[in-house]
Amino acid sequence: MTRRAVAAALALGLALACSSPAPPPPAGESVVHVLRPGETIYRLSRYYDVSVEAIVRANHIRDVADVPVGARIVIPGARHPAPADSLALASVAPRGESAARELALREAALIFEWPLHGRFSSGFGRRGFHRHEGIDIAAPKGTPVRAAEAGRVIESGWLGDYGRIIVVKHAGYYSTVYAHNRKNKVSKGDFVERGQVIAEVGATGNASGPHLHFEVRRDSKPEDPLAFLPPMTPAPRAATR
Repeated sequence: MTRRAVAAALALGLALACSSPAPPPPAGESVVHVLRPGETIYRLSRYYDVSVEAIVRANHIRDVADVPVGARIVIPGARHPAPADSLALASVAPRGESAARELALREAALIFEWPLHGRFSSGFGRRGFHRHEGIDIAAPKGTPVRAAEAGRVIESGWLGDYGRIIVVKHAGYYSTVYAHNRKNKVSKGDFVERGQVIAEVGATGNASGPHLHFEVRRDSKPEDPLAFLPPMTPAPRAATR
């Protein structure tokens, strides 16, 4: 499956930095960060200049959307000391491209949510000689996949290595991609609400195991989904008696 092919499919429906006086830690030294309200693993990754995958591995995090406030997060090979203030969006929103993204999202009134809870297995960016254009979230087959935001389904079917895929077009030229589905529960042309179940986790197409491949695109250009997703909150749990 080539980048051109998925861009063509999308085109069918498409008309972080706190300062601190403390010196940086020695190269390769770990820093312990106590997670504050509003912070995400993505923002920790950006601030400390350490990959999301490295943080996930060092802390044995199975679900990046279920890391509680107050958790002590080990940052391996941190390039900056722990900040005095929160890394929440309001205090460390970077300028330039990220600021423009925040403005575009506000203008389009978009609030993206996690499409499912599961184990973060792969991040956005270079993967060997190839570019990974989304994130992978591993979960058991059949786990419900939910629309990250309201929009209209512009693709629902099979697309090469992506297997069963759903593409939802949102306001502001944004779209989200949900791939490797076992089953699609919506059809092309359907309007879906944020949080609506649209598919089931599977391993169709070129997938080594059951997981969701999730992308966020603007004008067909892939961007890091973790830059759009909200702070981690506990996954819903069954009521106890």
